[in-house]
Amino acid sequence: MKKIITLLILAVIIFTGCGKKEKISRYDEIVNRDYLIAGVKTDSKPFGYISSVTNKPEGFDIDVARYIAQDILGSERKIKFVSVTPNTKIEALTSGEVDLIIATMSITPQRALLIDFSLPYYIAGQSALVKENSNIHTFSDLKDKTTIVVLGSTAEKNIRRIIPMAKIIGYKNYEEAFNAFLNGEADAISTDDTILSGFLLDHKGYRMLKNKITKEAYAVGIRKSDDEEDDKLKRNVNIIITRMQKDGTLKELKKKWNLK
Repeated sequence: MKKIITLLILAVIIFTGCGKKEKISRYDEIVNRDYLIAGVKTDSKPFGYISSVTNKPEGFDIDVARYIAQDILGSERKIKFVSVTPNTKIEALTSGEVDLIIATMSITPQRALLIDFSLPYYIAGQSALVKENSNIHTFSDLKDKTTIVVLGSTAEKNIRRIIPMAKIIGYKNYEEAFNAFLNGEADAISTDDTILSGFLLDHKGYRMLKNKITKEAYAVGIRKSDDEEDDKLKRNVNIIITRMQKDGTLKELKKKWNLK
């Protein structure tokens, strides 16, 4: 009887041991997979857009993502890009669809409750675009005007807070928003000055307001974790961004994409 009980105990121990899997960090998952999955914008020139020449993603954020892939995996080509919008990027990250979000994502207290952020890699500010001959010169002039925003963006929240009397029209993404603005559906369109600058590169007859209502830090979005070992990805991304700042890479990318 004792022999049978002993064998049963051993069987339980062996079965339990076989069922356990050593936890692997998300950083090591990426290394084992041998490619990085990055959530990026594809409608926000010059940060992330589809090139009309190569039909592939290009832009400042795309280059940052490639630099991170190069550092982690040894090749900037070991990366898969997933198109995200202000409404989908956090869900894409928290669901595990992407490893990182590199998509003009501003650090905000609300977002920080849901995800982690890397160190900032760019400082932007919210402005607005109007027609060249418009009588709108400051944000206060928008109080009785119609302004286009992208739904779910920080720009939408800021306009509603700062100019509560403004009439707002929201669109799901920047392509729809800019097309509506070009079609004359509103007096202005408001978002980060960096995105508006990209629009001005391709369109004449418009101008950007001189004043900005925010100062926003762009950072890489990373899934939250309470596990210190699983924080390995965030630590490495921060090391990479620090190196990009120190070795002049970020400065060169700003120059490449005509950013201030």
